[in-house]
Amino acid sequence: MTRPPVQPKRTEIAPEDLEAYDAVITRMRRVFGAGEAPAEEEFDAGEYFGALLNSPPMCAIASQMGTFVRTAAERGNTYSHADREFVDQVLSADLGTNVVQHVHIPDALATGIRLEAIEALRYGREEELTADEKLLTAYIRQTVSGTVTDETWDAMVERLGARGVVEYTGFILWLQWILRMMQALGISSPTDEEIDRMITEFRDGTRELPDFRKRIT
Repeated sequence: MTRPPVQPKRTEIAPEDLEAYDAVITRMRRVFGAGEAPAEEEFDAGEYFGALLNSPPMCAIASQMGTFVRTAAERGNTYSHADREFVDQVLSADLGTNVVQHVHIPDALATGIRLEAIEALRYGREEELTADEKLLTAYIRQTVSGTVTDETWDAMVERLGARGVVEYTGFILWLQWILRMMQALGISSPTDEEIDRMITEFRDGTRELPDFRKRIT
């Protein structure tokens, strides 16, 4: 079988999985601005979610979790959108993948992350990170490696509160799952040259920032 696996048609879905399948398609139609349509109408959920739809129940959970972690910052009592986007930058650099960077570098900048921080992580110049960026980087890495220290934990609780740190930890590990899943499924990834060119365009002002809020629901 080639990768990524193709999205199954609705007619191929077991009756007990139709509710989950339809829930994902309904959300993806909203994300793509495609409006509502009868459930039986086929819809391309995209390369990643189309592949995940080979397991509709798991895909539905992934869709729901994605909405939760992207919208959490709207409450104001947890991590910020910038904190969330910073995780993409650390893990993309550490895992050596560009699979989400065509979306998440623009969104990171739109949420207020410094371009210099993105470049520092990507190009191995982490001495250029601010103290707060270094704290987040340390916590993200310690979470992934299972080595969170009391000192780092306490600093994060002071920064985000107990609920915020618990949710941030969950997001870090959720994003790790997503990135490794995308790599295993064979999801298309931009080349280093493409991402470097994007960064240059943001640096010289020839590329506009997106409205990241269009992608958070």
